Amino acid sequence: MTFKEQVLEDFANVLLDPEVYGRICSWNGAALKIAEDANVESQDYEAQGVNADKKIIYCRNIDLVPAPSVTEEVNLDGKRWYVEDVKTPFGFFVITLRRMVI
Repeated sequence: MTFKEQVLEDFANVLLDPEVYGRICSWNGAALKIAEDANVESQDYEAQGVNADKKIIYCRNIDLVPAPSVTEEVNLDGKRWYVEDVKTPFGFFVITLRRMVI
């Protein structure tokens, strides 16, 4: 097994495992296994009376088709978020989401 294959297997079997670090969310109405980055500041100040929530999630790229695009609006667990950034290392997505909170 190559290093890349081992990383993908560990990602799917450990990081995304709901009994370890992962959870199943609703992404635009479809079930999706994700892991969330706990080291992200959840709220940023935007303007007087407006804050922004920020979240980084990880999922396998084969589980999310079509791939999310920057500025796309998505529904994550019943809440509207905007895709701020998408990275694709080693066959998975690192998706940064943002939403305004008034």
